[in-house]
Amino acid sequence: MVLVPAGFTTAWQNSGDFWIETGIAVWRHPLLVLVCAMVPAAARAYLLLETGPIPAWRVALVEALLTVWRILLCVAMVWIAVTPAKWQSTRMLFSGNEMAQAALGRMGTYLGNHLHVVLWELAFFAAAFLLLNYLLVLASRRLFRSDEGNRRKAFVSVLRNLVLVPLALIYLVELLALKVY
Repeated sequence: MVLVPAGFTTAWQNSGDFWIETGIAVWRHPLLVLVCAMVPAAARAYLLLETGPIPAWRVALVEALLTVWRILLCVAMVWIAVTPAKWQSTRMLFSGNEMAQAALGRMGTYLGNHLHVVLWELAFFAAAFLLLNYLLVLASRRLFRSDEGNRRKAFVSVLRNLVLVPLALIYLVELLALKVY
């Protein structure tokens, strides 16, 4: 008989571990996290603070550049979150076709046996980042008057890009890493 851990308590414990690993990853590479997040933050601020009409081609160009940058951001956050020891372990797991199939099979078995835990972990993830987003919005309301709508929107957008996006990506990498190893 396979002992399956309780959903809520295991997910709560795992979420705490994910936050610790996320904090460690950010602590190891704070400048890289900041640099990667600055480009989308600056682009959003530009689009929100521009007073004149922005030509459609310029908006399309900025969005295309942001899309490419966000892909690079995802790669960078994976690199930040995965330590050299984890990377070596992952390479060993997926080095051969048979080993990759076995690793994916183990991950599928884990997800099948622990789906309720994974759903709780995702619920905690969503709740934590919604709360963090709400705190950022509250901070913007404290710093800006209500008549400074676009400046406040730009401030919140910049904070979301600087704080929420990198943390969410690293957190999701940490969450998935547990399922692979």
